[in-house]
Amino acid sequence: MRQGIKRIFEECTNKEARNITQIFEGFSNENFLINDAYVLRLPLPNGDPTISRKCEEEVYKVIQPLNISEKVEYFNPKNGIKITKYVHNPMKYQSTPTKEEILNVVKTLKKLHKSQIKVPFEYNAVKKLQLYKKAITNDYYLDQKYEKMIIKEYQKLQNKEDEVLCHNDLVKGNLLFKFNGLTIIDWEYASMNSFYFDLASFISENNLSDEQETFFLSKYFGYKYTNRKRKIVNSFIKFLDILFYYWGLYLYKKRGDQVYYSISLDKFNRIKNSMMEIKDVYLSDSL
Repeated sequence: MRQGIKRIFEECTNKEARNITQIFEGFSNENFLINDAYVLRLPLPNGDPTISRKCEEEVYKVIQPLNISEKVEYFNPKNGIKITKYVHNPMKYQSTPTKEEILNVVKTLKKLHKSQIKVPFEYNAVKKLQLYKKAITNDYYLDQKYEKMIIKEYQKLQNKEDEVLCHNDLVKGNLLFKFNGLTIIDWEYASMNSFYFDLASFISENNLSDEQETFFLSKYFGYKYTNRKRKIVNSFIKFLDILFYYWGLYLYKKRGDQVYYSISLDKFNRIKNSMMEIKDVYLSDSL
């Protein structure tokens, strides 16, 4: 394996690979630290077919001037092999992000969302959901009445005016905090999308408390923050839980890695809580 990594790195960069260490992080790829200076990414087989490496390469090109991502040294859009500069000494929160870290996320997302950078492809979340769902047995289907209601609400809230370039995958592992800001890595799902998707992604994937959510959204929107905007974000969160419930099951079926099943189980528990909240609202309205 290491000889293969050494050969790939040296052929792609014309640099000698003196030290190679595997980085055991990330779900969709194998990553290797080379010379304590570069990260070589190898996409795993049986991955998400909705990912386009050609689109990912284009995103990296257009966002480089923003200085919010890792610096790409080599990218092959045919096989997805990517070599980037290693981000040294990043900090990752243990259980929950601090206020300072949340502020760094706000600053970085606003820089991305207000950049006016456009790419000619969109994030079709409903189409992705249908693809993931179709590949699994209906034994794992959610309550269809609830699912259709959440998807319908999500589609109703989709607004072309809200579309900007989004990262779309703001999980903890993609957020590398530094003393002077934040580097967001792994832009393979990035595309045009509603900025609400990124806001919902950060809140749901990092399990922000109600207090943290309020702080995050109030800092992102400033004086324009309203209860309606928070309700839109929460509708997106409910949709994201369904989307990534099926995503996890899809990849668990293809790869058999327990981590994907664990993700789906976490989403399923969130969905159950959401369904109970809706039932409680219906009951209170009928009293």
